[in-house]
Amino acid sequence: MKSLKRRKFNDRAAHWVITLGGAATVFVVLALFFFIFLEVYPLLQGAKTTMENTYALHGNAVSIGVDDHQEVAFALYNDGNVEFVSLSDGEVLKKYQIAGLNGSSITRQDTTNLQSNYITAVSRDRNRLVLGTNDGRILTVSINFSESFEKEKRTVLPEILETETTLVDNEGNGIKHIISRQDENAAVTAVCTEDGRLMLISSGIERTLFGEGEKKEIKKDITDLVVRSSLDQISSHSQGGDFVVSGQSNDEGEGGKIGPGTIPAAHNPINLTGQRNKIEITSLALDLFMEKLYVGTSGGEIFHINVLDRENPFLAEKVRVSDQAVTALGFLLGDVSLVVGDHGGGVNVWMQVRDEVSPSGWALKKAHTLESHKASVIAVASSMRDKGFATMATDGTIHLKHATSEQTLLNLETKSLPATLILSPKSDGILMSDSHGHLFQWVISNPHPEITLNTLFGKVWYEGYEKPEYVWQSSGGTDDFEPKLSLVPLIFGTIKGTVYALIIAVPVSILAALYTSQFLRKSLRIIKPVIEIMAALPSVILGFLAGLWLAPVMERIFPAIVIMPFFIILFIALAFFIWKILPVFGKGRYRHGVEALFLIPFIISAVYVSVRLGGVYESFLLVGDYRAWFADVLGLEYDQRNAVVVGIAMGFAVIPLIFTISEDAMSNVPNSLRSASLALGATPWQTAVRVVLPTASPGVFSAIMIGFGRAVGETMIVLMATGNTPIMDWNLFNGFRALSANIAVEIPEAPVGGTLYRVLFLSALLLFLTTFVVNTFAEMVRHRMKLRYSKL
Repeated sequence: MKSLKRRKFNDRAAHWVITLGGAATVFVVLALFFFIFLEVYPLLQGAKTTMENTYALHGNAVSIGVDDHQEVAFALYNDGNVEFVSLSDGEVLKKYQIAGLNGSSITRQDTTNLQSNYITAVSRDRNRLVLGTNDGRILTVSINFSESFEKEKRTVLPEILETETTLVDNEGNGIKHIISRQDENAAVTAVCTEDGRLMLISSGIERTLFGEGEKKEIKKDITDLVVRSSLDQISSHSQGGDFVVSGQSNDEGEGGKIGPGTIPAAHNPINLTGQRNKIEITSLALDLFMEKLYVGTSGGEIFHINVLDRENPFLAEKVRVSDQAVTALGFLLGDVSLVVGDHGGGVNVWMQVRDEVSPSGWALKKAHTLESHKASVIAVASSMRDKGFATMATDGTIHLKHATSEQTLLNLETKSLPATLILSPKSDGILMSDSHGHLFQWVISNPHPEITLNTLFGKVWYEGYEKPEYVWQSSGGTDDFEPKLSLVPLIFGTIKGTVYALIIAVPVSILAALYTSQFLRKSLRIIKPVIEIMAALPSVILGFLAGLWLAPVMERIFPAIVIMPFFIILFIALAFFIWKILPVFGKGRYRHGVEALFLIPFIISAVYVSVRLGGVYESFLLVGDYRAWFADVLGLEYDQRNAVVVGIAMGFAVIPLIFTISEDAMSNVPNSLRSASLALGATPWQTAVRVVLPTASPGVFSAIMIGFGRAVGETMIVLMATGNTPIMDWNLFNGFRALSANIAVEIPEAPVGGTLYRVLFLSALLLFLTTFVVNTFAEMVRHRMKLRYSKL
């Protein structure tokens, strides 16, 4: 009676332990899934505004700015007054009058002229403002913000400094458009005057042989570069009708004849007037390197003027970018991509791309098309953190966009006529002033602007690339680096490594299992536990051996590896022939099932002969250098750490798993099936292939799926035995980068909560879901196969 109660208690205890263990396993798996998903979820959230404020200004600002913490903003008025405003309460903290104006004013354009860039004659380069006046002068002003701390309270202190004044036009014509850049040694400014001339002003320090510095200033009228190109266009489009071109004609300043039209004397406005043609300069952009000057026109064209040689600038390219007037130009971070806004509201991103047709080898091409405004685009404000930017239209709408992802992150609307627009230094705020003396502030949260389904899984046209491509490159050497976070090369690398590993592992392990279970003598089946011990080898050791020993050896004797299969087959055939002609008494002392031992010396001999003849094979058939032959004949590059090395090393790790499970499945096939097959006259080989293998196929399939899971998730072998190059190429002799190895490489350097950090968790989620889906599908297939063959 007591024993019966004890057995019942043990049964109940075992039942609850097993139930709790299974439930705990399911709970842990689900908890792991939800943890990974919670880390990935913020990638799905877009930008949002967290605060919106409006402040009253004392006039219409021509330029605005803000400190890093969005605590103090400044407003610059066209009379030279500067006000610093606290964004916490709207109080004016400080006022300053720019003394260099001397009664003149900063040029402000007519708000009704939508063909022009509404941003006034102010060029902003971080904290440096270059102002164009209505009497033809340019002034440089620096506005900085410093911080002081008292009792752990931060106070932002604004500072303003006037540096220099330059006279551009001796006749007093006002500055209409201005763009300026400066570095430690030089400053370059391009202006368009109200009479239509395009001027280039540059200054720099020239060093003598004795190290003494002398400031040199160059003023160059480059109007002719735009005029001549525009004349060529109008001439090519005119059909005999008269047209008049007014502007600078030549270096002597005298009018000249071009076709039926005339060119009056110099210093007249650039109005290329044909039957229905009117072309004027509407916007300017100059890159950080002070090399590329882009001039936008009302004809929808951009003139690329190379100003690297300040004394001899030249027209490098002319491109039609729109059917509407170009109303806004702005460089993105890094000054490679150029944002172009037009009168129709269109917003596109253009960049220099290698082009074989272009004389310079480079051409300006449209890389990204973004959502359009419903009105003319009048301002572009670029982020100083990423490839994001804000655009503003005449109807008061503001779009926050990102060039790489081609998405509009925010759509803000105001009911007033806009004037100026900026993004905060940390790209966490947008400030805009209107023509009614209001300053609008939006505090934004935009943690992952570069992430969309297309940037993760589609082709993207990155800066410096000739076309859209799949690229993974998470970091670079400069702050203006454009992150490239396509997971496609990593998925491809995972598949490539898995396929090559299974190509090696599956045939070897299944055939070994078939031989061990059906033909090997029982006394020799100690081989099975020996092979199972191989599964306990740490993958880091296998990766270490593959990367530092196997890869160099394979590189050194690769020609021998190529011919090795031929000699192995030849020597095995020779072994069979010798075994067949041996007298019966010679084979009598060998027990059945150990014939394979007879093959070992022949296989060793085949390997030895292959190695000895590898150099001969390379000299006569591979022209003495197999790498050069691969490159010239096959177009393949040989890397020391390649997919073949990984396939062998990873196959070595997967073989024990597939072998053990497959051997168990084949050994558990009922003996009655084997006996029946043999009794009907089938040979042992026919019985093994046509009876045992199909019956054990559910177990064999499960073994392959478990091996697949091991190969997909393998990290250290892939990390150490490949070059970790995220390229998409099925070439056997190239490296690759897998998802798991990428996580191991990147996660130590990824900022917690950053975009890269969450994309790596997305990679882990993909691996998790892939394993789950594949295993579920494999279990369904295994169950159907089991039902099918259980009837045998």
